[in-house]
Amino acid sequence: MFTRFAASAVLCLLALRAVADPLPAQIPVGVYPSYPPLDMRDPATGALSGFDIELGQQLAKRLGTRFDMQETAFAQLVASVQTGRISVFFNGMNDTAPRRELISFVDYLRSGTQFMVRAADASAAGSEDELCGKKIAGSRGTNLPGQIAEWSKTHCEASAKPAVVFLGADNNLDARSQLKQGRADAMAQDSLTIPFAQIQEKGVYRTVGEPFDMTVMGIGVAKSDLALQTTLAAALQAMIDYGEYAALLDKWNLPASSAVSHVTINGAAQERSQ
Repeated sequence: MFTRFAASAVLCLLALRAVADPLPAQIPVGVYPSYPPLDMRDPATGALSGFDIELGQQLAKRLGTRFDMQETAFAQLVASVQTGRISVFFNGMNDTAPRRELISFVDYLRSGTQFMVRAADASAAGSEDELCGKKIAGSRGTNLPGQIAEWSKTHCEASAKPAVVFLGADNNLDARSQLKQGRADAMAQDSLTIPFAQIQEKGVYRTVGEPFDMTVMGIGVAKSDLALQTTLAAALQAMIDYGEYAALLDKWNLPASSAVSHVTINGAAQERSQ
């Protein structure tokens, strides 16, 4: 049987073959600290903090180098890798076919969409079926409008139930405000960020159903830098195999559904599920 340990050994061999010379003592790495709990700044100190930051530190240690974390606007991450201003970036970016035309991804997390309701509302939906016909808030600038429309067709309209009414919000914070104010019956949000929101506002939200439309997220690397891709993948697989990755997921309260069991490079097609 080809176990995850065998996969780790293969990645390590590939990494050894790919890297004839040691990695630079310092590697420029882009992060955009606006995606808690993956990437953010500590409100007390202003220091970079989050799952991605610690993951990067541990990967760098395994690789015998140092990651120089540089704040980079989300819209500039891909271009910055292409031009060589940074060598790597972390930001929970979805590994998609159009982006793989520009850069490569070492896949490290999974994320989906999940519903939340007000925990104190006795009339709130207790199951996904009860969301049919309800007003659901979500960020209009993401793929949520299309996701929720498809979800409604499958779960509501196909069973002759009333369609969901999508309420567009500026962002997750705005959607949660609509929910708390009673303008929305529920909201939809990235499943990676829901536990963090529940910790920040204890007892305010309750999830409904399981995450759906799961997608793979990747660490961005230049397409031409095969050596760095394979060494990063090998180091990450070792962290998975020895429990360090799971410990970080637990520390930052990321859901179990976000974990990957073995590392792929540009592997979104294999990792995608419903």
